[in-house]
Amino acid sequence: VLFIDMATDRSSARFDCVRVEPGMIHKKGYLTKLGGAHDGKQGNWKRRYMVLRDDLFYYEDESNFEKGRDPKGIIRLDSFFCIKKDGENPDNEFTIFAVPKPLVCHADSKEELNSWVKTIAKFGR
Repeated sequence: VLFIDMATDRSSARFDCVRVEPGMIHKKGYLTKLGGAHDGKQGNWKRRYMVLRDDLFYYEDESNFEKGRDPKGIIRLDSFFCIKKDGENPDNEFTIFAVPKPLVCHADSKEELNSWVKTIAKFGR
């Protein structure tokens, strides 16, 4: 897998490429995700342990991941993009727009928000 990160200044565009092993863990930690309805109706927020590998796996908690249990869900990252919420963002919200539905998450801090978004944005196939 080859990741390409383009500089924000397109006039001096450069590519940073990183080779990674399939199945390698790129990031893991807790996020709060929106579950339930995704069509503007009320959903519910659940704290989940996320593991970014070839796809994004989420578990009930870290111990379930450590014990090798099956994830509660998997977000396929074959075709996706990831953005932070516009404007004021006190909940540190970002969305992964993946097929067949988006995943809306809250990070615990601005630093975690930026770290997740940056790591996911570099993750492409």
